[in-house]
Amino acid sequence: MTKKWKQLGITLLLSICVTVGNACTSRVFAQGQDQDLNKPVRDKWALIVGISKFKNSNVPSLKFASKDALDFYNYLIKEGNFKPDHVRVLLDEQATRQRIMSELGNKFLHPLAKKDDLVVLYFSTHGSPAQLDGEGKNFLVAYDSEPDELWASGIEMQQILENVNSRIHADRALLVLDACHSGNINPNTKDGKGLYRAANIDPNAMTLGTGKMVLCSSSPEEASWESKRYQNGVFTRNLLEGLRAKGANTPMSDAFDVMCSNISNEVQEDRPGVRQTPALNSKWQGNGMILAVRPAAPQLIPQTVSDLLPPDSIAIMRGGKSGVGGQNNNVAFATRLSNAPSDQKTNLASPQKLVLTWKYFSNVENPDKAYTSACEAGDANFNNVEFLFNKAKINIQRQKWSAAEQQLKNALIDDPNRWDFYLARAYCYYKMKRNALAMSDLENAKFKNPTLPRDIEFGD
Repeated sequence: MTKKWKQLGITLLLSICVTVGNACTSRVFAQGQDQDLNKPVRDKWALIVGISKFKNSNVPSLKFASKDALDFYNYLIKEGNFKPDHVRVLLDEQATRQRIMSELGNKFLHPLAKKDDLVVLYFSTHGSPAQLDGEGKNFLVAYDSEPDELWASGIEMQQILENVNSRIHADRALLVLDACHSGNINPNTKDGKGLYRAANIDPNAMTLGTGKMVLCSSSPEEASWESKRYQNGVFTRNLLEGLRAKGANTPMSDAFDVMCSNISNEVQEDRPGVRQTPALNSKWQGNGMILAVRPAAPQLIPQTVSDLLPPDSIAIMRGGKSGVGGQNNNVAFATRLSNAPSDQKTNLASPQKLVLTWKYFSNVENPDKAYTSACEAGDANFNNVEFLFNKAKINIQRQKWSAAEQQLKNALIDDPNRWDFYLARAYCYYKMKRNALAMSDLENAKFKNPTLPRDIEFGD
């Protein structure tokens, strides 16, 4: 009972992968003569979904689905010239069926994506075969989907394609599916990805039309695998490496060639007798696509749209409780930065390195008096985890490491997705000389907030 799909993305492309046995080629092009096909990309948008754990315990957990989604997000905003507030990320419990369809339709992509735009959809989750439904339908498994009731609780793949065609106005679309496995895969295999199926997803049956492309992680008769070498799916890691092959201007056709070869080699070497061959199908016309192309006229998200958008997973990681994950929450993040001590501002803003000291968390003039006030405020708002966090931060300044650690532990019970709670507790553990726990919480903070610098050190 396992099967995993991964990555749906939207983007312009012109290479087609034709699978011949286990060979991979991408040499079929549909070149358009009309110059209107080669207009600049006005703006770029993306919806990223990654689900490693599911509400129903009968749906097998996945190792790296959420991490793959975050890695793809990081590529888009740091290397792919996507504005952070133009990329929505739904991970695990945020990726419910209703939420996914709402972001795909009326609340995000439908009102914002315009005709000359580029849209990317990325899904990393389980999927089901057409044979499971009995009516020739494929489903994606959302966080709250019931495996025995996918018709009612899953997301019908055709419905997504219909929404892309009818609800999303962008001419350029790339759907990337890290689709998993074939019928002879053991349903109890832990590092294969997907619900049991008699055949893999056939990209030829999912073509969206001119200007739209579907990329699958393996051909219909094959499986898609999570790596034995690193903490990613084989497909996602090699997709990102392929996109970087020739720098920011790597054409998708070249990226596909690189990833196709690398995936095939790795799977063959690590899993004797097994093959994985990515498949690319497109009716794209015009010049080749470069995912990292700079948008010609990026727009601001209107307040009327942002007010209707609940926080996405990135916003929640950063401590946001409302507004657009990349837009309104960035304002809050910038406010916290402006209020940080001067010797911490550069480190906090830097993508390279962050040095944690007690001043990063609290630097009030009279910490004992401030703590008394914080306790009084906490007593009046005992259900609000922010007041508990505030007490912990002041205790860090007071060098009350054990008290702060206990308060942060309780805060994480109430809200386990807060990266700043993990970061503060990591510092407490460091000062308590519990280095293994400090490093573990530091990694949790980085996972919960992918915008944190990778290089974080502890200071005095």
